[in-house]
Amino acid sequence: SNAANVACSTGRLLLNGVKVSGARHVKVGDLLTLSAQKTDWRTLLPDDPNRAKRFCDARLRLVNVFTDEKFSHSPLKVLYEDDCMAIVSKPAGIHTMSWSGTLGKSLCLDDLLPLVLEPPRQSQDPLSAPLPRHRLDARVAGPVVVAKTRRALIELGRSFEDNRVEKEYRALLVGKSSLLPPPPSTFTIQSDIDGRESVTIVTLLAQTPCNVDGLITDVKLFPKTGRKHQLRRHCAEVLGTPILGDDLHTNNQITVRKRIGLYLYCRRVVIPHPIDKGRLVEAEIPEPRRFSRHREKALKGYLWQQEHKQKENV
Repeated sequence: SNAANVACSTGRLLLNGVKVSGARHVKVGDLLTLSAQKTDWRTLLPDDPNRAKRFCDARLRLVNVFTDEKFSHSPLKVLYEDDCMAIVSKPAGIHTMSWSGTLGKSLCLDDLLPLVLEPPRQSQDPLSAPLPRHRLDARVAGPVVVAKTRRALIELGRSFEDNRVEKEYRALLVGKSSLLPPPPSTFTIQSDIDGRESVTIVTLLAQTPCNVDGLITDVKLFPKTGRKHQLRRHCAEVLGTPILGDDLHTNNQITVRKRIGLYLYCRRVVIPHPIDKGRLVEAEIPEPRRFSRHREKALKGYLWQQEHKQKENV
């Protein structure tokens, strides 16, 4: 069967203690050994030494790049870890979980987790490799909750399903809108996304004048539901002020600025501990440097233009 072929190819099913293909004929007296512990493809080294070296080198190279603060505005970092779970800071520019479009083409965060996290030492139900329990868009940096044991995998998943996880995002919005009250202020967006109710709490923090975009607004975003691209769609379609750098969800009044990255990141996550009931685990990351740089550049350009206008009028 296909399951037997997979078990043979991954080394879980051995014939007389030796790894063989699923096409091998079994004879009387042969000993079949099936390992109950599945080998995860994220940690399974290829048999060929050259392929095994490439397998390790590619992951180490990517870890070195993403952990270097000179190359990453939000470096890969372990924010919290114990024997059953972890919270890891995901950099922008990498997918959270591998999927059909990335397999064999690019590495994702789940490929790198075995290199940055410790395996469970005392747990009786360890996962073969750490697994993220939710996703962040590839262009979005922020804390990602990771399970290291089977029990944590189930309990953390239930926390997300029951909306017991608090996530805070920060973003820069572009353009002016009559729907935006002057900061500081807080309001709630309720709308349907793909036929399902979606709710986001928005807090306006500050505004910066900009010659290109007219106005840049700093906001906190608290999603109370988890629809696809919910925050991006609420900002663009409901408020009329897209997130800076969003070339997918925008409007005709805003000129999309490409190749500058998406100015949205997850700042903070709070989640119930999967084993120690009643305890909350919290982790946050600082604002990526490019956010403050963009504000400073926008304000500098605006003040320069205002100064020259005044000189021309004299």
